[in-house]
Amino acid sequence: MATTGAARAKEKTLPRSRTIHIRDQKPKPAGEVEVTPDGGRIHFRNTDAKDYRLRFQRVSTAGDEGIDMLLPANGSLTVLIKKKDEFHFTVLHIAGSNAANGQGGGPIRN
Repeated sequence: MATTGAARAKEKTLPRSRTIHIRDQKPKPAGEVEVTPDGGRIHFRNTDAKDYRLRFQRVSTAGDEGIDMLLPANGSLTVLIKKKDEFHFTVLHIAGSNAANGQGGGPIRN
């Protein structure tokens, strides 16, 4: 399948990586974050002194379903985004799994 000039131009203007900062359990930016589909990375940087869980869900998935990953206190987590990936995420406390108590964001995608 041939790539159009407009599609190539869009890929070249997308950043290779972006950082989402977590402070007081809130992501910033909280909206859409897009990176290049050629190995783009989203870095989550936790500036709080407590651990969080990041729950990633496909756009069509219910809030309590998904994959949880540890975002350590004052630490970071990097997610690789491949072509056509798109996820919402929720920042949750380590204890408990109720997504309604988390702070959400996204989608993150290419």
